[in-house]
Amino acid sequence: MRWSLCLALGIGVLAAAGGPARAQATAEGAAKLQAALEAWQPSVGKLSLDEIVAVTPKIPVPFSVSDWRVTADGDGYRVEAPGFRWLLSEALDDRRPPFVLACDAETLRATPLADGRFSLDSDRLVSCRLYNVGRIAAKSRRVTGTVDPAAPAKTEITVTLDQATVGGVASPVATIERLAFTRTARAAADGRSDADAKLSISGLSIPFPGGTGTLTVDRILFDAGMPGIDSRGLIQAAVALAKTGGREAGPEVAALQDRLVGGLGDAGTNTLTAEGLRAVRNDVTISLGSLAIGLGYRNFTREGADATFRLDADGIATDPKWAYDAWTPTTMTVQISMEDFPLWEIFADSFANRQIDEEDEDRLFREARMRFLFDTVRLSAPDAALDFGGAITTDPDAVLGQTGTLRMRLTGIDGLVKALQADPQAGQAAAGLSVLQVLGRQTTTPDGRSARDYEIVIDPSGKLLVNGADVQALIPKEL
Repeated sequence: MRWSLCLALGIGVLAAAGGPARAQATAEGAAKLQAALEAWQPSVGKLSLDEIVAVTPKIPVPFSVSDWRVTADGDGYRVEAPGFRWLLSEALDDRRPPFVLACDAETLRATPLADGRFSLDSDRLVSCRLYNVGRIAAKSRRVTGTVDPAAPAKTEITVTLDQATVGGVASPVATIERLAFTRTARAAADGRSDADAKLSISGLSIPFPGGTGTLTVDRILFDAGMPGIDSRGLIQAAVALAKTGGREAGPEVAALQDRLVGGLGDAGTNTLTAEGLRAVRNDVTISLGSLAIGLGYRNFTREGADATFRLDADGIATDPKWAYDAWTPTTMTVQISMEDFPLWEIFADSFANRQIDEEDEDRLFREARMRFLFDTVRLSAPDAALDFGGAITTDPDAVLGQTGTLRMRLTGIDGLVKALQADPQAGQAAAGLSVLQVLGRQTTTPDGRSARDYEIVIDPSGKLLVNGADVQALIPKEL
């Protein structure tokens, strides 16, 4: 009796320590979770594979290729997650498809949390591929995340692949130690949302053709920020456009294109950062400590937008060294701002799969009277530097199609010219650089180094002046 009483008390203590039993899942909870997931990543609905392929280049956000389905399953929920597509970049030319990350449908487990959110989890392998590159195979995979149906809704889900290969297993296009895709969405005003999609890669290795070398990168992060985007409206417009069968632009098609582009938010950013890049080919090594590329826009309207491009590179090095190593840039910073950039037309043409020829592109920029501001352009080498700044405005009334004033300083150019003149194989380069050297104004930098300054003026009459000298005659007419 005493033993039985002790055992009963012990079981009671363990049960109390474990907390109350989790409540059974309900149909109401399943509907709430399903609605939150559909808002987080909308679906294109019931489309054929051909229609999905046609729609994908028109949708710049991750989207589901079928519907979400959530059902109660004991004290949790069974989530049948649809496959998804994410357009990473457009096609490089008409002969190849765009770069798209695609994963097939899968099943997840959702667990209710005390604060009203749901946690998602799965460690099942799923089929993914990168269009234009190959299939992604991984030794292990995991899905984690939280879904918050409450307002303001915030949902974040991460898919992680470990020890992945891209392409064929026997001859992979690339190997990756870890790949993680994370998407976050937070509800904003007017049915829109602030969305963010990240793709992080660790331990990337890409072999060059013919076994000539390898490109390796320690870490890469691609981040696409899309505040105020109408994902559902954008997807609906893209599907409707695809179903028009490629008809010529009429009122209906034009309205759909406007709705598609208008689904984008007032601003957007795309950034790519990488660390530890190293390319080895034919016994030559080029390394780069860090690289960051950023594209962003704001004040986006039909009349234009303000856009910014930035590039930062540091730790550029080559091995073996070469004769002009002292004048080879080791760091680089470039930031260019654009005012009145005709981004609406560019997005509309891109989503319509229209290729703009150079003549139409030049006309578009000139008529927009777009202004380029070279905020920062600096290349630094051990014995040289280039600093560049100023602004250019596109102008349909100008002879050269643009006007503006630019300023440039070349530090160390005198030493480079002497080195080139001493090289029997660099005569043409030495002659060209000598002309540039003569046009510059001799100056000395604060640290005592020799430099040349240049003021470059493009005037409406078509004159190109460098420090007051008209050098238009030196430029070939075909340029």
